[in-house]
Amino acid sequence: MNGACEMKAGRLGLALGSGSARGLAHIGVLKVLDREGFPIDMIAGTSIGAVIGGAYAAGMTPQEMERIALSVDIRRLVSLADIARPTTALVNGERVEEFIRDVVGGKTFADTRTPFSCVAVDVIGEREVVLCEGDLARAIRASLSTPVIFAPVEREGRLLVDGGVLNSVPVDVVRDMGADVVVAVTNLGIPRSKVPIFSNNRHGESTAVGRVETKGFTEIVYSRALTAIMDRLRSPSIYQLAAGSVDLMQRELSERRLGAADLVIAPQIDGAAYYSFHEAERIIAAGEMAAEAAVGEIERLLAARPITLADREGR
Repeated sequence: MNGACEMKAGRLGLALGSGSARGLAHIGVLKVLDREGFPIDMIAGTSIGAVIGGAYAAGMTPQEMERIALSVDIRRLVSLADIARPTTALVNGERVEEFIRDVVGGKTFADTRTPFSCVAVDVIGEREVVLCEGDLARAIRASLSTPVIFAPVEREGRLLVDGGVLNSVPVDVVRDMGADVVVAVTNLGIPRSKVPIFSNNRHGESTAVGRVETKGFTEIVYSRALTAIMDRLRSPSIYQLAAGSVDLMQRELSERRLGAADLVIAPQIDGAAYYSFHEAERIIAAGEMAAEAAVGEIERLLAARPITLADREGR
């Protein structure tokens, strides 16, 4: 066969969703994809998904990310909280940006090993913004700036906040980047979707959830999630109100996005709160187990959508 016409597997795109500390599960997913030898051709991320996706795109391995995540304790989290003026937010976010800059090595989007985009929301223009140029750390910080908790980021005349406000799992973004197969990772519970879904169960085992269409089951899942959040908000602080409100909104909005993916990985992380970074080990493990259940289906999807080598090199 002519080398230029040799068939290769389709281009794999990864959409990493929001979820704050629960988003550490993305590290576990990346560990499995790397171990299985899947070439990740492009990544789009929102909020914590932008942090993990940006670090991977910049060249950091999942194992390196895991070491950093496991080293973060309450004292380290407090050290990143530079208090803001009460009129803007609880935290300025400058120290968080410095931390991200260290993680991505001061790179720009043009320096990344893997094409990468992240999502923010312009509160002045009232629209979603896809960031794919310029300073990587600044863009990632904008993508994770949860309203009220983190101060908005000013960039090119826009005032940017957490992309999860409008697009918690950027499936459409990575599809527009040229992905033939899109794997979405959501940390917001088992979604209601006809797309194949893979997760882990409470016994720490990988499992294929299948196409979740049974109304009663999904209502139970979301009822439990809502109850857990409301329990946290019985005597709510500003922090809890902001985080809980955004969390609930993102759960609903993600339903509209996930249907456009080819496959969804949805780690179950019972009891993990917005700020549970001290539970990194079990959260990462949940992501790893959920991804292991999806390996066979990812292989099938990539094999079913081959492209020519010339097409791959030309995109």
